[in-house]
Amino acid sequence: MKSKKGIIALLLVAIIGVVGLTIAYFTNTANIENEFRTNSYGTTVVEEFVSPDNWTPGTTTEKTLVVTNSGNVDEAMRVEVTESWTSKNGDPLPLKQNGNDVAIINWANTDDWTPVTENNKNYYYYNYKLAPTEVTSTLLESVTFNPLITNDSNCQTTEANGTTTITCNPTENGYDGATYRLTFKVETVQYDKYKEAWGTSFDIAAEKPHPGTQYLAENATKPVNTEYNSETKGNLFAFTHGEGANQVTESRYIGDAPNNYVKFNCDNGGTNCEIWRILGVFDVQRPDPENVEHIITEQRMKLVRGSEFSTTMAFNSVENNDWTVSPLNTFLNGDYYNRTGEASTYGLKELAKNMIDDAVYYLGAISFNSGYGNVEKIYGEESGTTVCGACNDDNTRLTWTGIVGLMYPSDEYMVYGNGVNAKCYDNTSGCRGSNATTGWVFNSNIREGQTSKENTWLLSSYAGYLNFVLLTGSGGVLSYGNSDRSIGVRPVVYLKSSIQIIDGDGTSGNPYVLK
Repeated sequence: MKSKKGIIALLLVAIIGVVGLTIAYFTNTANIENEFRTNSYGTTVVEEFVSPDNWTPGTTTEKTLVVTNSGNVDEAMRVEVTESWTSKNGDPLPLKQNGNDVAIINWANTDDWTPVTENNKNYYYYNYKLAPTEVTSTLLESVTFNPLITNDSNCQTTEANGTTTITCNPTENGYDGATYRLTFKVETVQYDKYKEAWGTSFDIAAEKPHPGTQYLAENATKPVNTEYNSETKGNLFAFTHGEGANQVTESRYIGDAPNNYVKFNCDNGGTNCEIWRILGVFDVQRPDPENVEHIITEQRMKLVRGSEFSTTMAFNSVENNDWTVSPLNTFLNGDYYNRTGEASTYGLKELAKNMIDDAVYYLGAISFNSGYGNVEKIYGEESGTTVCGACNDDNTRLTWTGIVGLMYPSDEYMVYGNGVNAKCYDNTSGCRGSNATTGWVFNSNIREGQTSKENTWLLSSYAGYLNFVLLTGSGGVLSYGNSDRSIGVRPVVYLKSSIQIIDGDGTSGNPYVLK
């Protein structure tokens, strides 16, 4: 890992003097110190590369390089790339043989990086402004020793007893025993000064394309609002709730086999990922970090972990269904978010944390009973005005702002809408057995490392009770349980609105890749 950071402090002292004309006047001098501190400017370069000592033609060696803006200033970034070959005896060798690159650099994410030759130097410009905490995609994936390359040899022919022997030994001027050097010089400068600092005419975009529903429609799976059938079942479906000014349209993956698999919680460079699932794209609120009284509304993708944690957990250690004080909430937004304590081996990694942000979660209590279960009604009550039984009529607990949450009941059962299965959609008490398995969320309510369906905590409480929290039963029915009960947990997060899908088709064999 290579890291460069610089902090500059600037101190300006202004001296204001009032000088008397004669000794008959009072005199006074005021010293006013005005301190100007610059923003932190920092860049972190992370490369993954193991230098081979037995490179042979046809061999590919992995090599990745990503850059993080670790300061507080928007940055522009470019990478100067140089190559060289040196023979065994120290002489320079050409980069090409018979018109073929001796070393083939396998570039990655070409939509994000643009090759530019300026002043006889080869640069790769990152196409977008790099805001604080943002991470670039990797510039390259690997380097291959071209299998077409041949070596220089001295051959001698000898004859003895009627046998002709040809002996060839490599010279020290060929690629046998040679050294290949690939050098990257990473340059960053504050974004608003990059053209004059670098003397370039290349344009670096201020913003990345917005993902949201439009991005998914144009680049992944097209949202449809038609009847669910074998041809459309993998797509993203639109749902409309409410009327007039209160009407909300959101997009969800429904049915039993949608194309919503995504790689998430990866190491830097996009390796060692977990598989999560996209619930859909929603209008999500969050406080403006620059003005806490202002609420920002954005379209953001909502993800749920692909399976439950390997261990079960209680919602609360005592009978209390208030999410805002729940130890499960504390764990998910503490140890799990920070990858510490009990979650030190499976919590969120830095790349995942850079992709998610605060969101307002609704905590309206659900008036659930054995004869109740229409999903549209449940959806309305989630953002309703009934507080949890343990919330002491405190209306401020109708919402909670945080990063890691749980699924709503509607997230679990809205997947049966648009004609998937009316028995589950119209009344969740009928959602069991073969009916339940028509929904992908239920089918993936499996504890990691296990195969059978598990009870799974949901975010909403049971209205009128101090201790009951809603859950999905192992048979598929919407149910409830004491908050101190230990059952399955599947965390939920909202991606930042700037996150893009850059690869994959969402199938289980080719999950989406995020940036």
